[in-house]
Amino acid sequence: MINQDRVRQMSRLAMMESDVGKNTIRVYSYRRIDYVIVQIVKGFFMGTVCFAAFMVLWLCYIWDDLNVYFADAQYMAFLVKVLTWYGRFMAVYLIICAIVAVVHFNRCRKKRTLYLRYLKRLRKSYASEKDE
Repeated sequence: MINQDRVRQMSRLAMMESDVGKNTIRVYSYRRIDYVIVQIVKGFFMGTVCFAAFMVLWLCYIWDDLNVYFADAQYMAFLVKVLTWYGRFMAVYLIICAIVAVVHFNRCRKKRTLYLRYLKRLRKSYASEKDE
């Protein structure tokens, strides 16, 4: 006869092992600090690409003003401004990346704990069936 409780537990485990659950289990294979560092490194590269794209769009927008600005040969002042804004942008962006990574890791830890709890219940139900 089919045990309804066992079927429910198996279906919960199967849902947790689907696409979302695979990501949760994979994320938890890292230590927290390693996961955060990987996310910060990815964030650094993606943030640099985003800042470069933003700068290209902004330079296209102010092209006429830029010609007047460079007519006075103020290259170094412009470069200092751009690097200052890049530093500020990256600092804020990397802090946000680190916070998001820590929150995501903690959520994955809770989901993994729930997954292990369901798995333990399922093992106990099979063990209790053997004892009977």
